[in-house]
Amino acid sequence: MSSELERRLEGLLAEAPEPDPGAGEKALHRALRALQPAPPAHRGIRTVVVAFAAAAVLLAIAAGALATAGALHVSLGAKKKPPPTVTQLVLPKGANGIAAIVGGRLSVVTKSGFRLQTRATAAALSPHALYVAAGIGRRLVAMAPSGRLAWSHPADGKVVAIAWAPDGLEIAYIVRSGNRLALHVIYGNGRNDATTDRSVRAVRPSWRSDSLAVAYVGAGGRAIVYDVGHESRSVSGAPASVTHVAFAPSGKELAIATPDSALLGRKKVATGPVEALGWLDGRLAIATPGLDSAVIRLFAPNGALRGSYPAHGIVVAVTPKLVIVRRPGKLVAGHTTLVTVPPAAAVRDLAVG
Repeated sequence: MSSELERRLEGLLAEAPEPDPGAGEKALHRALRALQPAPPAHRGIRTVVVAFAAAAVLLAIAAGALATAGALHVSLGAKKKPPPTVTQLVLPKGANGIAAIVGGRLSVVTKSGFRLQTRATAAALSPHALYVAAGIGRRLVAMAPSGRLAWSHPADGKVVAIAWAPDGLEIAYIVRSGNRLALHVIYGNGRNDATTDRSVRAVRPSWRSDSLAVAYVGAGGRAIVYDVGHESRSVSGAPASVTHVAFAPSGKELAIATPDSALLGRKKVATGPVEALGWLDGRLAIATPGLDSAVIRLFAPNGALRGSYPAHGIVVAVTPKLVIVRRPGKLVAGHTTLVTVPPAAAVRDLAVG
């Protein structure tokens, strides 16, 4: 781990403003106040029945507020069968941390022993998994490996995608508000939030290795590279309907996937549907679906094919260190089972740091 990077991140997060009180805590206080018993008095049966009904209504309101805040789930009436349990994530060998949203619930495990489980709409790890950023409720929050909430920023909508810059100093994230999706860039300490593009698609952005530019997909479906320093944009020459963008871990090569092809820079390196795309050990990895298993093809930074192999499942994510594959009832990386997954549970934002 880079001690210099760790010092920069720790210094940056130390400047973060104190987080606002949690919405769940506020809802809990409101619910408890609402359910305070009235002073003793002589009341008839009718009064007691009315009071009981009112208490039930207040309990339902309180439960709704708490459920909205992600603090409590209350079920009135017949008990429903609990959903299949999702086990804790297993940290892959050699990784500093892993994060995944399974069935709408975020799980994070780091080398330091930090374990987090909470409902979230998006998540991303900082470099070396020193922090995790997540969309919770209508806020973007950052948490330290100790479990401390570093900062919390109002997002004015649901955060649907997050990307932390390689130097850890900035975060790009996408917010859905009604039918609109907007790209924001915020400092890693939760300050200086700026709307970069008010009309984008819900594709996870990708930062260039120097952290001076971020690629995303505009409302028209084309890949756009935003130069943070010059506040300028350039549109990729790739066709519309881009589904993935991924900058190389070094240099400035940008890989792009569309519904029927994959490009590295301006060179088309693969045709057909793309299941996942990313960089693995410095090589571009493209997963294409097959009859029984996805096929992963590896390309050098110049676009030359370097080999291919079956994934033996559905490729969920390509990370710099591992390819994550979904097989019946579980997610695996190599020979390691990372977590058990119910059949109907959606998996997203899986990252290994």
